[in-house]
Amino acid sequence: MTRMTLINAYLMSSSGSIIYLIAPVLIGSAMDSLAFDSEQAGLLLAAYFLGYTLITTSAVFWLRHVNMRSAAWLSSFVFIAALLTGATQSAAALIYVGLFFAGVGAGMLYGISITIIGQSDAPDKHFGIALAAQLVLGSALLFAGPAIIGPQFGFAGILIACAFYVAILSVTTQWTPTSISRAEQSASNRLSSGSGTTVPVSLVALLCWFTGYSGVYAFVERIGVAGGLSGQQIGLILSLTIISGVMGAMGAAWVGNRWGQMTPHWLGMAGTVVTIGLLSSEPGLVRYALAIIALTLSLNFWLAYMLSSVTRVDISGRYAVLTTAALGGGAMVGPAISGLVLQQSNMLQVLLVSLVLIFIGFFGITIALRRFAAMPLNSH
Repeated sequence: MTRMTLINAYLMSSSGSIIYLIAPVLIGSAMDSLAFDSEQAGLLLAAYFLGYTLITTSAVFWLRHVNMRSAAWLSSFVFIAALLTGATQSAAALIYVGLFFAGVGAGMLYGISITIIGQSDAPDKHFGIALAAQLVLGSALLFAGPAIIGPQFGFAGILIACAFYVAILSVTTQWTPTSISRAEQSASNRLSSGSGTTVPVSLVALLCWFTGYSGVYAFVERIGVAGGLSGQQIGLILSLTIISGVMGAMGAAWVGNRWGQMTPHWLGMAGTVVTIGLLSSEPGLVRYALAIIALTLSLNFWLAYMLSSVTRVDISGRYAVLTTAALGGGAMVGPAISGLVLQQSNMLQVLLVSLVLIFIGFFGITIALRRFAAMPLNSH
């Protein structure tokens, strides 16, 4: 695998993750410029990630049979066109449709990048680098969104800026491989006979885990507003904590397996508890900044290990693309659940529901890893 192939995978993952990265900005802009309530704003991401999840779920059946480079070009075109279409609409239903098709394009870009990275010689390392690239490259939109673009151009301006971002990063698409190698049939047989439900358990754990995190992350901008922070303050904090996010991702790339399989998950769970505690009770400027630092640090550190844990128990490598579906499903359901809870209760209840979901994911991935470790060596 060439260096340019990996660089292209990093950039495709950055394109495919940009909407999730700026989700707080997107939701805040919709509530301010379109007068959406929290439930309507949460459904924006639900529509986007519905398309994201459906296309990546189906990709396990057809991705290996198509020209992957052509699929990447088509995905970029669909993503950009759908974002621009959504930016020109005023009716909520039409905006949802535009974001649905944007999710289709983004999901395939991210799914292809995960598939490429999963076949590299050091997936843990390259997952960490890809997550760091997503944060560094997306930091400009994360800052400019609430500070400049949103106040001046509203929700439409945010979508147009995202379309330009995707277009710029698509310049390396020509280095996408045309195909991916097929896994050995014997590996598939070992998966069927040896690991049983380990892969499904790990995927469900990833789904629950990301549902909880997405429910928190989507509304951190609103938590800052409730604490009396200005859009400029929130944008500055979100952009500066890119540093802590990169530290988390690159920390995972550096640590690798040095601490074993379980310790990083325990650290991630501890960081999450700290984050939820700091975000409760409408935090002020300093507490909010510390909370976002803890959130981005633990999320990006832990995500690299969640992804690598799923790929570790997936002996055949066939189901790597389903990690994207699990992430998309969590990102789709999490904000919608949080929006509904917020409509009926308060932000503290949103945080508690999210924490429970994250713990379920933590519990599930530890079960999957223990089952895999207990398998006979010849089935690994």
